[in-house]
Amino acid sequence: MNTRILQALSFLYAAIAVLEIASEVTSNRTLHLCSKPFLIILVLILFLIRTHGFKGSVKLTVIAALVFSWLGDVLLMFTEDYSWTFLGGLGAFLIAHCFLIVAYRIGSNKHFQLSFFYFVPVFGYGIVLYSVLAPYLGTMLIPVAVYSVVLLSMLIAALERGVRVSVLSFRWVLTGAVCFVMSDSILAWQSFVQPSVFARVALMVLYIAAQYAIAQGMALHITEQSSKQ
Repeated sequence: MNTRILQALSFLYAAIAVLEIASEVTSNRTLHLCSKPFLIILVLILFLIRTHGFKGSVKLTVIAALVFSWLGDVLLMFTEDYSWTFLGGLGAFLIAHCFLIVAYRIGSNKHFQLSFFYFVPVFGYGIVLYSVLAPYLGTMLIPVAVYSVVLLSMLIAALERGVRVSVLSFRWVLTGAVCFVMSDSILAWQSFVQPSVFARVALMVLYIAAQYAIAQGMALHITEQSSKQ
């Protein structure tokens, strides 16, 4: 029964994702407002079904990350109406990434080990992108810098899971983390440098994939770890 429900919800997620992408292509604000809020809700429902019967701090932190992601989505939907919602959305996603970092850490049962091998390319990318964006950021210079550090730390934490979790869980989460970084990179370019329809579509495709992949990977980890105990 759960398999059929998961398949139906995954199909529904894909359908709403198509509607959201269509709203970006056509600049249909009504369709955007009716589709985007349901994306994270569906990811959360899928995660809860996949982890039904399992408890623990990893599950709670992933749920918290999804709740703050949903809040960030809602706030960013109204940036055209209220300028403060962009900073609010940024803050909500920053908290979401912090919860993901905690979830990755707890799930691996290890202290955070900063790998120089991961740090250099990841933060090197961040420094290059930030240096390009900096002239356009204005008063958002510091908030974007703080958010970037947390976002890239989330990617490094996802990379650090590699030797401590199953290959499948690692690949799902890492794919989601990379998509998240790419999506937010495009969002920054779209918001501060050069807006375009292509950028809006690309960032939403990557974001939709990111949330689904991370939730799927963490759900796999939770069920796998519980079966070993």
